[in-house]
Amino acid sequence: MVQAVRSVMRPARAEKGFIACELSLDANDAHSLRYEERWQTRQDFETQVRSPRYTRLLTLMESASEQPSLELHFVSETRSLDYIAEVRETK
Repeated sequence: MVQAVRSVMRPARAEKGFIACELSLDANDAHSLRYEERWQTRQDFETQVRSPRYTRLLTLMESASEQPSLELHFVSETRSLDYIAEVRETK
């Protein structure tokens, strides 16, 4: 799974508005991964959400053995997976 997430992570670095991304493992739970992306603007992020790269990330999440959690933090609010669905619907 780590390699699969890295394959989604690497191309993000070349995208417009990219700031940083991180993948980390939980020292107390070998089955727990944390993946974070940071983007300059909300528009840059929304462009990514509509991309094939992000589709691959969502597919990885769906294939997880346990229900993954997803949090989206913006300066003004915190959202969840419902936000991804909204953005992807407005292509």
